[in-house]
Amino acid sequence: MLRPTRWCDGHLDLAYLALHGHDLRAEVTDPAARCVSLPALARGRVTTVLGTIFTERGPEGAGTPWGYDALDAQGAFEAGVRQLEWYESMERAGDLRIVRCASDLDAPAPLRVVLLMEGADPIRSPEDVAWWHARGVRVVGLTWALGSRHAGGNAAHGGLTALGRETVAALDAHRVLHDASHLADAALDDLLACTSRAVMASHSNCRALADDRQRHLRDDQIAAIASRGGVVGLNLYGSFLAHGREATLDDALAHVRHVASIAGRDRCCLGSDLDGGFTPMQVPRGVRAPDQLDALDAGLAEAGWSDDDRESFAWRAWDRILRATCLA
Repeated sequence: MLRPTRWCDGHLDLAYLALHGHDLRAEVTDPAARCVSLPALARGRVTTVLGTIFTERGPEGAGTPWGYDALDAQGAFEAGVRQLEWYESMERAGDLRIVRCASDLDAPAPLRVVLLMEGADPIRSPEDVAWWHARGVRVVGLTWALGSRHAGGNAAHGGLTALGRETVAALDAHRVLHDASHLADAALDDLLACTSRAVMASHSNCRALADDRQRHLRDDQIAAIASRGGVVGLNLYGSFLAHGREATLDDALAHVRHVASIAGRDRCCLGSDLDGGFTPMQVPRGVRAPDQLDALDAGLAEAGWSDDDRESFAWRAWDRILRATCLA
């Protein structure tokens, strides 16, 4: 059995971790504290990630470096810029390379990072899209769980707002890839209706195998994403893999196989969300760090997936969609 030559992780909150005070250059000394470090990514052959600019609206987020008051568009912008500037500082230091064009995916670098804005409130108006694109953002999800000025979220239901529709048009004009993770059902329906471009889900699992929360994708939504040439990234958070019990590696593999049964194996990929507000103890045993991802590959091999299928899951599916949609 051949191991994948490399991995691409479609969802890591690197700047969020850094603003929490974690030094990502350092090894994790407490295995219960967090999952991700740059050394662990390197050991795991994770060469490319979609690194988020994550901002949180509302009273819990307000006052944090990543948070803003729900009505404060300027505050959201500033929170997003703080994370953007962290990525830029890490690039200047030689620790990563921000992927701005297709050739950057092939360029030598310790880690290649495609910037993904998780929650679009840092986009104060559609005119801001050009600025964010010029600074490197290539993927945008219109909301996080709590909703945004642009769209309803999985914990704050609703469709796209008038501003959201204008923002979608501006994102399309700049060939920014749409991320459906965290969209409420009505918002995802609206997004699919108002853009003809590809839509993907960076870190979403299957509602059929978990519970009925709108955080997970229905089967018809998986099919719709695949019909646009999109992909679905496996989220490793245990509560999103199994309902009411501790999740296992087999549960994670079941979600991959379910997506494949609807969309095809070439539409399955990884969006681990490791450290997305949870600890390694909330991830299935055996895949609690980036240097343990080969356990997923071994499970897919045991399930009969070919070397090519597994290589696609590990990195090639992400590589294809990024080159086709948002990287000139």
